[in-house]
This record gives sequence, structure tokens and C-alpha cells, in this order.
Amino acid sequence: MRDFNTYWVSTVARTGSMWITNVIKEIFANSNFNVLPKKSIQNDSEYVEIYKNQALIDKNKFNKYVFKIHGKIVKIPPGSKVITTIRNPYDICASYHEFMKCKLVNSINSALLLIDFITHYKDTSDNVCIVNYDDIETKPTSLVKELGLFCDVQLSENQINEIVNKYEKKKIQKLIEKNDIELKRIIDENQKIDEQKIVRGRQGGLRYFDLNTGFQSGHISKRENGDWKKVFSEEEIHEIIERIDPIAIKLGYNSEKH
Repeated sequence: MRDFNTYWVSTVARTGSMWITNVIKEIFANSNFNVLPKKSIQNDSEYVEIYKNQALIDKNKFNKYVFKIHGKIVKIPPGSKVITTIRNPYDICASYHEFMKCKLVNSINSALLLIDFITHYKDTSDNVCIVNYDDIETKPTSLVKELGLFCDVQLSENQINEIVNKYEKKKIQKLIEKNDIELKRIIDENQKIDEQKIVRGRQGGLRYFDLNTGFQSGHISKRENGDWKKVFSEEEIHEIIERIDPIAIKLGYNSEKH
């Protein structure tokens, strides 16, 4: 049986996948592995190509590949483990709506994808780790330790604390703010924009894409988890509850119908 060298963070959008991805990279880096690819990538298909052309045939035991995708893996490929995330679908809907600035129906549909992901991965393989989004905020130390064990890496207490501190919410926000200032400067000075470092929104807006971490402009919400209703009107809230409540209940979350 071959060793595991590829770790897919395969999740629904807005469920903490970027944090998970960076933490897994840090877990391997702290254990003197060579983490690949060196830079974050924006699309799933490029990660798939790297797997086919590099990871699948790579026999170097010191190389570890970490891929973040929003596609569902039907069958886990050789040498691979999968990490997926679960979050209250009401919060997914609000976070997606804020981040993507899209139509309400798109935000609702994004949240509804969660049940398909979770159901699929629960039945797929033992080589799947399902992470609860709430743990990122409430018990990151325990979560980093859990992820380390899933990656077959034993971390010291100091290493765990360093990883938690590095990806603490306020520090990520500062990184994003710094990148946003840089993007504004480039635009104001009419300089050429590196396409690898931006994401073009559907309505013409630009988001800075950090090549080291993958965090983008607006990635971290200023809302508290659970305050999803603040994003929507009363009419929108009613529509959201009608469509999302059955899924939320199936996933173990409280009903929003009163």
C-alpha cells in the first residue's frame, strides 16, 4: 500500500477551507516536509492536473501536496486523504452572499450543496476527516492537533500553539488589509496588475489573492458566527428559512422556524 502524499481540502465555499488548507501546510512544514505546490492556485482544474502529472507519480516521501478545491471528489484517488468541513448552512448562505455579492438564489443554492458533500464523504472512505467550522473559532488548538494526527504527524505543544497564533483571525484580517492597500496603490498608480494576484468579480470588482495563503479581499467576515440574519431583509429571511431549514435540521442544526 502506498503512502499518503496528497491531501485534498474539498469543501463547500465559505466553510473555513482556506484556514484548514493553511494549517495543513503548516503541519507538514513544521515536520520538515516539502509542501507543494509552493503558491496558492485559484481553480480546481489546475490542482487536478498537478495531481495527475506530479503527485500521483511522486515517490519522494518528503513531498506532501495540499490542494484546496470546491469540487466533490467522487472516488478518492490513490495516495490521497480528504478533509471536508461542515458549517451551519444559514451562516454559509450569509457569508457567501457577503463575499460574492451575488443574487440570493445563488447564495441559497451554495448553502444547500453542503448536505450532498457531507452525505457523500461520510460514506466514501476512512481516509476522510470532517471538520466542524465552529471548532476553528472555539477550539483551534484541539483542531490543529486532530488535523496533525489525521496527517500522520505528531506535533509538539509549541508547534501547535505557533500554528494557531499564525492563523489567528485578527492576523489574517491584517494580512488582507495590507494586501487591499497594495491593490489600491497599484490601481491608483495605473500599474499593470499581476493576474495571479487578483480575482475578478462578476460585477467588475477586483479582490486581492494572496499567493502564499490564498486569502482574498473580504475573506474574513466582520459578523459573528450565527448573526446571519443581519445580511438580509425580512422578505429574504423568510425565503431562506423556507429553503434551508430542512437541510439545517438534517445536519443537526436548530430550526429557524418560530
